[in-house]
Amino acid sequence: MPFNSEILRFFLQRMPVLLLLGITACRESPPPEPVVAPVLELVSETNGDRLVRAGRYREAVEAYRRAVSRKPDSADLYRKLAEACVKNENLPQAVDAYERAIVLQPDHAKARTELAILFTRLDRYSDAFAMLERAVQDRPDYAWAHMVLGLLHFREGRYEEAIIAYQGAIEAEPAYGEAWFNLGEVHLKQNDYAAAEVAYRRAVAADSTAARFRNGLGSSFYRRRDYPAAAVEFRRAAQLDSLFARAHFNLGNALLRTEQKEEGRRELAIYKHLDEQENRIAGMKNTLLTYPDNAEIYHDLAVVYGQRGQYREARIRYLQAIERDSTFAPAYHNLGNIYLRQGQMKEAVRKFQQALRADSTYALSHLALGNTHMLRRQYDLAIDRFRRGLRFDPDNARLRRNLAVAQEIMAKSRDGR
Repeated sequence: MPFNSEILRFFLQRMPVLLLLGITACRESPPPEPVVAPVLELVSETNGDRLVRAGRYREAVEAYRRAVSRKPDSADLYRKLAEACVKNENLPQAVDAYERAIVLQPDHAKARTELAILFTRLDRYSDAFAMLERAVQDRPDYAWAHMVLGLLHFREGRYEEAIIAYQGAIEAEPAYGEAWFNLGEVHLKQNDYAAAEVAYRRAVAADSTAARFRNGLGSSFYRRRDYPAAAVEFRRAAQLDSLFARAHFNLGNALLRTEQKEEGRRELAIYKHLDEQENRIAGMKNTLLTYPDNAEIYHDLAVVYGQRGQYREARIRYLQAIERDSTFAPAYHNLGNIYLRQGQMKEAVRKFQQALRADSTYALSHLALGNTHMLRRQYDLAIDRFRRGLRFDPDNARLRRNLAVAQEIMAKSRDGR
C-alpha cells in the first residue's frame, strides 16, 4: 500500500508552533616568531570588541582585562573595559575602570559622560553633575555631554539650566535630534507650545524614524486640544515602535477625545499590557543592582524580552544567565528556541542538548529534540526522544501527542514498503 503522507504534512505544517512550545603529513615548519606585547594587546582588544557585539559580556571583560594588563597606559582600553563591566552588571568594577581611564586622560569626554550616567544608576547625582560639568568645560564641542547634563538638570526641575545645556549640544551638533527633542520637552513642561513644536519638528527633521520625537510633537498638539492632529502623530509613533507603551496610551486618549471610542479602548488595552512588561523589566533591572550574579533574574528578564519579540536582547540575557549558572537548563532551552525561530537549526539542537547535559530530566528539551528529529524525518529517533521525555513528565500532553504522530507515521511507512 503506498505511503499516505497526509499525517506527515499535517505535522510539518505545525512544526514551528510545536518547536517553539517545546523546543597528510607535512614538512616540519620553523618555530613561529614570539608574539610581541602590542600584538597580544590588539588581539585581546579586538576579541573584546567581538564579544561585546555578540552579547558575551563576561568574556569581553576578561579580554579587555588582558588588553589593559599589556597596555596599562591606554585610557581607551580602560573605557572599553568599563563599558563591558556595565553591560555585565559589574558596576563597582566599572566605576574603577572609568576612573582609571580619566586619570590617564583627564579630558576623555566620552569616559566622563558614561561614568556620569553610571553614577545616576548608583544614585550618585552630585558626582554625575561634577563629571559632566568637567566634561563640557574640557570639551565644549562634545554634544553628548551637554545633552546628558541637560537631562540631569531637567530631572531636578532646573529648566533654564536644562535649556542652556541642550542649546550647548545643538551648537556643537546642529542636527542632534535627541537634543532638539529634549529641548521640546522643557518647553512643553513650561507650557510654551509654540517653542516646543519648533523643537520637536527639528527633532523629527533630524530623524523621522524616532517614535519618541513624533510622540513629543503629538503631546504638544494634545495639550493644545488639537486632538485630531495629536492622534496623527501618536499613531505614527506607535507604528514606528509598536512596543512604545506611552504612544499607545496617548493615542488611546486622543481617539477617545475624537469619539473613536472602540479603537481608543483597544489602544489603552495595548498600553496596559506593554506597561506591565516595562514595569517588570525595570523592576528586574533594579534587582540586578543588588544581585548581579543571580542567574534566575537574567532568565526571567530574557523571557519578558522574548514575549515582546526583542530576541536579540533575550538572547543576551539568556547568555548572562548561563554565564552565572552553567547548569541552568531552562536558559539553554529557551536560547535554543530563539535560534530555532531564527532558522539556526544546528545551534538550536546544540542548546537543547546542553540543557539536557545540565538536567537530563528537563522534558521540554526532550520534546524539542524530538521535534527536530521529526523535521529531519528521523522518526525512530523522534520516538525515542519523546519516550525519554515522558519518563520524566508522563502527563505532558504535547509529548504524548507528538509521540502518537511519530508512531503513526512509522506505521504508515512500514505498511507502504
